[in-house]
Amino acid sequence: MNTVWNGRIGHSMSNNTQSHPSSSGSGRKLAPDLARGFMLLLIALAHANQNLLTLEATAFNRMIVLLRQIFVDGRAFPVFFLLFGYGMVQLLHRQEEKGHDWPFIRKLFLRRGRWLLLFGFAHAVSLDDLTIGLYGMATILFVWFLRLSDKKLIWIAAAALLLAAVLGSEITRGEYEWGQVASAPGTAALAGSVDTMLTRLFYWAPYSLILLHQVIPAMALGIWAGRKKLLDHPERHRGLLLRTAAVGLALSTLGGIPLALLSSLYWNSPSEAATAIAGSIHTVTGYAGGIGWASLIGLIACSPRTVRSKLTRAVAALGQRSLTFYIFQSIVFFIVFAEGLGGLGATGNQLSSDIVAWLTWILSILIALFMQRANYPGPAEQLLRRLTYRMTPNR
Repeated sequence: MNTVWNGRIGHSMSNNTQSHPSSSGSGRKLAPDLARGFMLLLIALAHANQNLLTLEATAFNRMIVLLRQIFVDGRAFPVFFLLFGYGMVQLLHRQEEKGHDWPFIRKLFLRRGRWLLLFGFAHAVSLDDLTIGLYGMATILFVWFLRLSDKKLIWIAAAALLLAAVLGSEITRGEYEWGQVASAPGTAALAGSVDTMLTRLFYWAPYSLILLHQVIPAMALGIWAGRKKLLDHPERHRGLLLRTAAVGLALSTLGGIPLALLSSLYWNSPSEAATAIAGSIHTVTGYAGGIGWASLIGLIACSPRTVRSKLTRAVAALGQRSLTFYIFQSIVFFIVFAEGLGGLGATGNQLSSDIVAWLTWILSILIALFMQRANYPGPAEQLLRRLTYRMTPNR
């Protein structure tokens, strides 16, 4: 029996960059912010349904699960960790341009990682989400990746991907349990109980360490891509981005089908070996999908029409505040689904959870656009920056 993890993962902290014509405001690069903003939709679609207390095996629910498993589950989080590694390179370059040496920069990363770990602890215990803490752990444990050669980074990514494939048969993202699932870790109806919060207090750290290997492949490739500035100047890398988008998304789609058929009950009574292989393939091709999505959005950001589009700017404004609105999603889902509040967890179905996800994303865009026009940064980003850079000269 596979170990099904319903904990939520997939968000990326924003980082300022140098000025470029294809920017999203304040000297930021458009492509990374656009990717973060759009991926928050996929994250919402992946997470909202985890708050349902029942999953009835109706034909409609099964079809939604099939499509979500192919195109969403396990496909968004690699984008965020790729952008996480990419952003680390941007921060490194900014500090180097200011004349800071590696010991100083390393201390800065470690301080940022410790605060992210604290943010993540609070988020995990209160709202059952491990992602932000994983960012903190990855920053602290893997900051030395920034000092490695490109060749070593690729080898590390390959080795970690192999490990993810082996463990993917047991730790499968987005696998569904049909029937009554009130005890699922992501159930919002239980999110506020003291007993549940105490349980999370003890499983947060060990479970996060177990999942940490899933961060490494995308993070290492993100550092490599950041050195090449693939998303800083996507117009210079159209050919590579086009090939990567086509191959990555094709592999992701094909690789998602076996587990999707299994999860949606169209593939009945598979053998244990078939189930394990389906989980591993789904995990590995999820990274291909993440890289494909990032490449596709990089291509979209090349278009002058896209750069001028109001919708593009609005989604990029959301991406600039991705940490804030990732937390915002968790809060909205708790309010909407929790017993005693919105109560949709007990009465909703797969369609209603997807509608909540879409509406939450649209509301996030509107709020982010208002904040951008009023020149307000994301409060979570602003707090993290102040804590990271306090008492730091020439930050």
